[in-house]
Amino acid sequence: MTTNFTLASRLRLSASDVNDALAAHINSSFGTARLSGIRASFAAEHIVPLRGFCPPALLAAIKDEAGDLMARFGTRREVVFEITDNTPRKMVTVGQPAIKAEGQFIDAFYFAPVLLEFLADVTGERLYTWEHYVISRLGRDGDTHGWHWDDYTYGLILVLEAPHYTQGGFVQAVPNTSWDKQHPDVYGALISSQVRSYALEPGDAYIIKTDTTMHRVHPIRGDGQRTIVNMTLVNAADLSRPMTHETNDALFGGSR
Repeated sequence: MTTNFTLASRLRLSASDVNDALAAHINSSFGTARLSGIRASFAAEHIVPLRGFCPPALLAAIKDEAGDLMARFGTRREVVFEITDNTPRKMVTVGQPAIKAEGQFIDAFYFAPVLLEFLADVTGERLYTWEHYVISRLGRDGDTHGWHWDDYTYGLILVLEAPHYTQGGFVQAVPNTSWDKQHPDVYGALISSQVRSYALEPGDAYIIKTDTTMHRVHPIRGDGQRTIVNMTLVNAADLSRPMTHETNDALFGGSR
């Protein structure tokens, strides 16, 4: 049932307000010194948490929307992908077509001009949307988004729910690795590189260079639950490269 807080937040906020709300929050919470540190961390690790990135009223509206979409359109996926060295995916997902047709806040967040401006400042290059955002939930013991890379250069993940790290659900990343789709080697990447782990809370986000950073969500343990919105962002090079989308099509029903 919708909480009073969530309902009140949605009444105060409309989709047309999202860019202004996000801009005001970024201006007040991500000053020059903090942004400089975020930029340096991303340059070093190719992944960086953005703590408290989503303002509370907007987070409540997006979480409410995601919960509604998950209840109506969520599909359970339990698959193993040979193309990522037989790593597992165990989760419930809602693909971009259902979100686009039935939602409003997730779409407004993804296309907010201030979001692209901020993330371009973090990554050091111009970014573009690519009409690709999905909701995923890990909510059973053993649920995981196993080790993988992504086709496009960047991913932005907004955390709506997250368990305590003792229940799993935290992010792990191995930067400066490569994905050979014909001969994927997850264990080789793990042996040759340092694994970095990040515990996150609702309202946090993280930006990750997904094409050269192998990453996963650690399996859920016990009753933990993790719900996120995963958004693809591309650079100029992505726009001219041929792409295949084997894992995306299987998990999320495809996207543009």
